[in-house]
Parts: sequence; structure tokens; C-alpha cells
Amino acid sequence: MIFQFLRHASTNCRRRRISIVGSGPSGFYTAYRLLTKCEVPLHVTMWEKLPVPFGLSRYGVAPDHPEVKNCEETFTECAEEFCKPGQKHLFEFIGGVTVGEQVTLSELIDKQDAVVLSYGCTGDKKLGIPGENDTTGVFSSREFVNWYNGHPEYANDPRFVNFDWSRVRNVGIIGNGNVALDLTRALISNQIGELWDGTDISPIALRCLRQAPVEHIKLIARRDFDHSKFTNKELRELWELEKYGIHGKIDPQYFREDNYDIGSIKDRAFKRRVEMCSEYLKPFDQRTKKNYKKFPPAPTTSPKTWELDYLKTPIRINSDESGRITSLTLCKNKVTPDNKVCQLKDQQVTYDLDLLITSLGYAGRPLKEFQKLGIQFEKGHLANTAGRVLNSHGATFPGLYASGWIRTGSTGVIASTMMGAFEVADSILQDLSSLPAKQTDRIDFSHINHTTWADWRSINKTELQQGEQAGKTRVKFLTNKEMLNFHNQTSA
Repeated sequence: MIFQFLRHASTNCRRRRISIVGSGPSGFYTAYRLLTKCEVPLHVTMWEKLPVPFGLSRYGVAPDHPEVKNCEETFTECAEEFCKPGQKHLFEFIGGVTVGEQVTLSELIDKQDAVVLSYGCTGDKKLGIPGENDTTGVFSSREFVNWYNGHPEYANDPRFVNFDWSRVRNVGIIGNGNVALDLTRALISNQIGELWDGTDISPIALRCLRQAPVEHIKLIARRDFDHSKFTNKELRELWELEKYGIHGKIDPQYFREDNYDIGSIKDRAFKRRVEMCSEYLKPFDQRTKKNYKKFPPAPTTSPKTWELDYLKTPIRINSDESGRITSLTLCKNKVTPDNKVCQLKDQQVTYDLDLLITSLGYAGRPLKEFQKLGIQFEKGHLANTAGRVLNSHGATFPGLYASGWIRTGSTGVIASTMMGAFEVADSILQDLSSLPAKQTDRIDFSHINHTTWADWRSINKTELQQGEQAGKTRVKFLTNKEMLNFHNQTSA
């Protein structure tokens, strides 16, 4: 009886209200930390512009890497535990509502005890060269990844759907991080059913990509092999495609085994990378280690190749009379002794291309209200100290926080996103007792057609069932209209 009384008293005392804008990994990890560590009762409201949660986890991870999405299990368990009534803490998901438009950021700040901006990076870093913005067949990696993952803003984008994929033989990708390797894999191996048929890749995208007779992909980097950004796991996946007749290349001027003394390399990951490339570049029967002889290369009459290309900077995208890409002009680079990239403008090369993807990283965008509210936004992210957002004078903006890429810029993987989100949540927990309690009027979004966590539960169940029937991990709804109509039907 005493326990029940204390629990009832705790549950009914004044809840502190926290809004989180964005339901990707950074937003959910922030919510998880708050809900599992806070001693005073909380009501955490998560706002998401799409009708469904998980952001970059759902729409930014390569479809053939479903294990990367395992974090969604943690997020789901957290939401399920705290969306039940009668708990000390409450969690609420509101999908299909854009903060800054349908609900203003000012209203959140006025009515919530704390607000966390976790809406990620929704723009692209640019090359800033002629032809980048007005040439058919030039896409950013963010656009391309959203498209093949069935993001509702891109799944039916006519720039992709109406593009003539049947002419795509030579592809250029600017950048050599993991996303660039993901794109290479999707473009060069999509015909292989055992790799792609069971994934949740958008059927629209897969249908388009399978029309492309891709023969060669160049991954172009400004720096040299030693500064490659990809991880060994991703690189190994590309090399191992030789079992399907898909081979990798590196010009000897950019990588030679005899340029490295394997025994003296202290960085274990880099040592393994040098060994990997050295072995895979040898004919199969000349390789010395079993790890690199697992899959005998498949015989093929029409070989497909991918190539790591280094020390070049794009300077111009060339097109034909219809505005479609024909080639890319680049200048050669050298890396100076103090590790700076020096462009050799008088040494140019031109690659014939049918498709170009820029994989330079995502760029953050400010909300419209930032300037009016005096919120400092610089270099593609929010100015902050330990997640505490700064105003235009460099002082802390009371009760306003940032987590994830909108805090740091587009850097790091989901594991580092988790640690960063925990740090921000801990800042909020430190500040909460000193933050003034705001008015308790509930934010009115009843006039907006929105989804709840219960709606997501139904959408998720249906997508998984459709996937099971089709032999896939899931079959996604591809438009906001489909998802909101499904919500309206199930709630009728």
C-alpha cells in the first residue's frame, strides 16, 4: 500500500516537458537517456516531419546492411515501455508534423521546459563547379540514398524515375567514404538476386537500376590512398564481389605493395587495408593468404569493374546539347609535406561519364526562425557547448539543446551518435532543476493530420507482413499519402 501511494504521488507530480525535434538515432538516443536516467517525471514528445520514425536509420542505411538498423530495436523497446499510461515517465511520438512550419519552434520553446533539435542534416555539401546544379545525371549521395531507400520525398522523384538508365555504363563518384562504397555496391551488383532481392530497397529504384548496363565505376578522391575514408569492412565487401565477376582496380601510381613496409605499420586497420589491397590486386592463384582466396572469381564475358582513383579535384561537368552529362574534367593534385592538397591546374584529365554522384557529406540547414530568435548557426550546424545551443551573442540559449549531426555536422557513425546524444541528455539532466517550469498548456496539433506511435506500430506490422509475403525484410510504404491514408483507415 505504501509503495502504491508513493508511486501514485510520483506519477502525478508536475512533469517536466521536453520536446525532441527529429526521430533519427540522435533524437531517439537522447530520449532513451533522458527516460532511463531522469529522477523527476518527464513527458518527452518526439516530433517528426515524416509519418514514421527512425530517420537516417530507416532511410540512410544501405538496404543490404540491415544489421546497422539494429538500434531500432532499442528505440522501439524504449518507446513501447514509456508510451503506456501510468508510468513515471511518458513518451509521445507525433509524426507528419514539421516543426518550424505547422508547429513553430517559438511555441515549443514557450511551452516546453526544454527543446532538443535533432533533425539532422537535410542539405548537401557542394563542389561549387560549373554544371553541378543544372546537368541531367548528376545527383548527390544524400538524394541517391534517400531514393533507393524509398524516402517518401524521393521514391517517385522524376529526376530519378524518368532518367534514362539504359545509357549508364560509366559512373563517377566523388568521395571515398563508406557511403561512396555503398553506392558503388548498389550500382554494380544490383543484378545479383541473392544480394538484393531480399532487401527493403525501393522496388522503383531497383527496377531503374537494373536497366543500367554499368561497366565501370570510378571512386574519385582529392587525397591519396593513405587518406582513404572508408572502413575495411566496406572495402572488403567490394573486393569480394569478384565471386560474381566484379573486379576492383587501383592504378599502380596510387598504390603499390612495395611502397609499404607491412611489418613497420603500427596502425592495425591501415596495415590490414594495405594487405587487403595488395592481395586482391594479385591474380587469384598468386595470393598468399587464405582470407583472400575464399571466393574464386566467376568467369564472365562482360566484366564489371570499380576503381579507387586518387589525387584529383573536379573542376567542370560537361554536358551535351540536351543538358545530359557526357564527361567530368578534373585537375591533378599533390599532397604537400605539411599535408595540404595542392591543385595542379595545368594538369587536367577528362573522364567520359554517364552518371555522376557527389558524395561529399550532408549539410545542415537552419530553421526559418533561427534568425528571429537569435540562434547561432555556423558552418552547417548549431553553435553549442556540450549540446547547449548558443545565441547570436555566444551565450547559452536557456532550455534549447542540439544533438546529432545538426550539432556536430555530418560526421561519425551510429555508435558515435549514441555517445554524443548521451552527452547532450546528461547536459539537460544537469540543467533541468534550474530551468524555469513553463506554462502547461498543451501544444495544439489536433488540426494537423498526424500519426502516433500506435499508428507506427500498425504501419510497421503491415510493412513486415508485406515483406514476408514477398520474401523481403520489409516492403515500405513509399509516400506520405499512403502512410497517412493507412493511419486514417486504421483509426476510423
